[in-house]
Amino acid sequence: MLTKRMRLTIEHIFEEIAVADYERLYFDEAFNDALGRELKLGRHLVRLERTDKRIVRHVCYEPAREPGHAIDQAYGSNKASFVEELEYDVAARRGTWRTIPNRWADRVRNAGTIELGAAPKGTRRTVHADIAVRAFGFGGIVERMVAAEIQKSYEATTAFTRAWLARAPH
Repeated sequence: MLTKRMRLTIEHIFEEIAVADYERLYFDEAFNDALGRELKLGRHLVRLERTDKRIVRHVCYEPAREPGHAIDQAYGSNKASFVEELEYDVAARRGTWRTIPNRWADRVRNAGTIELGAAPKGTRRTVHADIAVRAFGFGGIVERMVAAEIQKSYEATTAFTRAWLARAPH
């Protein structure tokens, strides 16, 4: 039985960058490799397909964590990793995503959307996430942990992106 779903919305504005330019950056492999190194995500591109209508990207991540992190305690000697699958509609500037953990994939559902749109001074990125964990007695705790990790990841990604944009030649 699934616990109640936890919903999360994260929104950031990137100033001085048009939506099309942000979209190119978001799917740029050099940028994403640098981001993965900066955030210690152990990023490995599994699949990337581009057409005029859609972009499909699957990436495997094996985040480095501080020793004693709760996730590592739960995983024992195995490393926690996940695959993020994203299918992005170029015309709508909207993608649907889901993550598949290497453990408990049948018990953890983490999926949502990412939308890019114009903002008064740049680009707005909005991420919606639905998190559901089926675990008797502590599913809600795990959902809150996953939500906190997602929030932390997007805050770090935003800081990195803004620094990258500040260094970019104009």
